[in-house]
Amino acid sequence: MNDKGLLTPEQILSVGQKLLELRTLDEVLEDVIAAAAETMHADTAMILLRSENTERVEVAKQKLSEGSAVRGIEDISSSLLDVALKFGQSKYFEIAVTDPRFSGQSSIILQNIQAAMIVPLATATKIIGAIYLDSRSDRGLFREENLGPLGTLAAFSTLAIENARRYESARKEIQTLKAGKSSGAKFSSLVGSSSVMQELFALIERVATSDLPVFISGESGTGKELVAREIHSAGARASKPFLALYCGNVAPQLFESELFGHKKGSFTGAVSDKIGLVQAVAGGTLFLDEVADIPAEMQTKLLRFLQEGEFRAVGDTKTLKADARIITATNKNLLAEVSEGRFRTDLFYRLYILPIAAPPLRDRLTDLPALVRHFLEKYGKQSGGRAKGISPDALRMLTGYAWPGNVRELENTMARALVVAQGERIEPQDIMQQTTPKQVSDDQSWKVAERKHILQVLSACSGNKSRAAEVLGISRRYLHYRLKEWGEE
Repeated sequence: MNDKGLLTPEQILSVGQKLLELRTLDEVLEDVIAAAAETMHADTAMILLRSENTERVEVAKQKLSEGSAVRGIEDISSSLLDVALKFGQSKYFEIAVTDPRFSGQSSIILQNIQAAMIVPLATATKIIGAIYLDSRSDRGLFREENLGPLGTLAAFSTLAIENARRYESARKEIQTLKAGKSSGAKFSSLVGSSSVMQELFALIERVATSDLPVFISGESGTGKELVAREIHSAGARASKPFLALYCGNVAPQLFESELFGHKKGSFTGAVSDKIGLVQAVAGGTLFLDEVADIPAEMQTKLLRFLQEGEFRAVGDTKTLKADARIITATNKNLLAEVSEGRFRTDLFYRLYILPIAAPPLRDRLTDLPALVRHFLEKYGKQSGGRAKGISPDALRMLTGYAWPGNVRELENTMARALVVAQGERIEPQDIMQQTTPKQVSDDQSWKVAERKHILQVLSACSGNKSRAAEVLGISRRYLHYRLKEWGEE
């Protein structure tokens, strides 16, 4: 500042250059308030900012003359606030008790404010706040001519504040990524950035806010349980239990006990009371996998629970209530099951409220390299092998395969390849003929590729269906279903 108390362009430029360094918001605000207060000889300097979430204006930083009490937004004239925050104008006032503009403004008079100025912090599209300054002791150095240079300082400050906010947002996102909870890793167990996965992530976020039943469809090995877990984790029930029941391998006579519990002595083997899953989940989420396989007699009881939230344990006459969000999944066409009389229509409509489809791997092959990296990290140390990566040829082999077993089959393939690999990278020979390029047949349809591959694996396993299902990453029931369909049983 020169001897007339005026700010020079050089001073403003020097401060501006410092402000535009990449730093935290608090550091930026500290420099802005110091520059504004010191150059203007202000007794009060405040930076006012709108909350990014609520639009409420608050004092983000202040610098006061020695001995002054901390001040708040209520200590600033509403007239001055309106000038900057509503109309986006800079203003300088020399304040006198007789000034009609401030009649009734007792806060200004009582605080002995002699002069004040305010400049908005404005981007091209919005006003994010303001710089407020006042003089209570010597208005001589508090010059109206400094309003223009202060506006330039405000422009630098606005840019610096926006940069700092973006910088802090990026830092938080990086920290979240490192913790495995970010938006590409926001759903940390689901790997992928393809368009179909982005749609899935968006849908998970939307349905997670509800307590309505979710129905997840998808082929075997697409990660339906992972989708269910992410819905649970993203919702209000995240702190409560997540329990899963695979409906395909529970004997009909035991299913009711698994779901609703039983009383001691209610059937042979019931040597003590047992609570069921709907009660054990205690405000959390119950996932019923392969819901199409629920025994017919149990479908009625599940429907009653969904409608009323009530159930009875096996052998009990008392009706109990339980709070559980129900998520179901199947790889069957549930509408076909309804039309053929194997699944209740009313239960279908109770479950099929929020449908989600888990995409097959062949529809998101652009995610395959990321999935490969994920499984390299997951199984690298467990395998005890030397391999830490994968060769381009081996990766091309993986991307040229139809993956009937989806992500589960890819996971099993990677786990095995890491064990058998001799070098520091997985090579095509380490994949052990598990993956056949799509070009092996003139008929490149999905059905032909799936049939050929499953029969090849079954032959390699000497007809052992359990082993073949494990190698393929599919359920034994699904393998039987396909073999029967092809007349190979």
